[in-house]
Amino acid sequence: MATRIDIDPARGLGWGTFLSGFVPGLLQLRLGQTNLALFAFASCTALFFAGWSMVHERLFYWVLLDAGTPAGGGSSIVRTLAQFGLPTVLPELMNLPANALGALLSWDASPTGERLWRMPRDGEHVGGFLTAASGMLAMFWSAAGHWELRRRRDGGKAPPKPIADPALCAALSWLVPGLGHARAGQKDKGIVMGLSVAFVFALGLFFSHGHACDRATYSVWWMAQNLFGGGSLFAALVTGPWQMESAPEHLQLGVVLCTVAGLMNLVVMVDAFTVAERSAFPVKPAVEDVS
Repeated sequence: MATRIDIDPARGLGWGTFLSGFVPGLLQLRLGQTNLALFAFASCTALFFAGWSMVHERLFYWVLLDAGTPAGGGSSIVRTLAQFGLPTVLPELMNLPANALGALLSWDASPTGERLWRMPRDGEHVGGFLTAASGMLAMFWSAAGHWELRRRRDGGKAPPKPIADPALCAALSWLVPGLGHARAGQKDKGIVMGLSVAFVFALGLFFSHGHACDRATYSVWWMAQNLFGGGSLFAALVTGPWQMESAPEHLQLGVVLCTVAGLMNLVVMVDAFTVAERSAFPVKPAVEDVS
């Protein structure tokens, strides 16, 4: 295990590197990993359009800002940006090229087009998960590129190898909370954290009778719920398509609990990344004041 302590963990890689992360594979290309760069770009693009083929214009129904112009005015800037997928849905935005192309292909600002945005689609729960998963995958590819750049920058002539790839640990934790910790050698911690996230998410589905995690109904809340990828996948396949005859008494509580579970899993993902990262670059020990 490396024991370097002359590293400033606050020193970043710059805005150029950060913005490059929005194009899957671009950081791998910068690292000279051409085949891996092509695979990263192809995997994110294929995943996005597998979902887009089911949802098409429905993407614009899940926007953070309404791309439609209300009667009597509206922001032309927002409409122009929305035409290119900005500002639109998260986490698809992390897969910027595919998201922009998908937005261009389905853009129709006419009243008929805007009605299509609001029209439910067969398979939209699975399609919405797949387009979102492409953004998450792009984010993990970006994290992998950032990690390798940092390892080469701070590792000297013989960069240290972590116990497990930090970006992979984060990705595993997104799908199954705790799995990334197990990969990084902290199995017991992973079990506790994973069960905690799954329990809170399950409580949310229980109180809402399965309707809490539904992108079409609670799109803004779903952005946080999707941080627990395994849970949102289960909802997309099983509970999301259920028809709601009447609103359950504790529906809003269920929505909040599923959202909290997603935010909890964000902490789990970051921690899994950090555990693996620090196996290569331990934290500099504090200097004791002996005066």
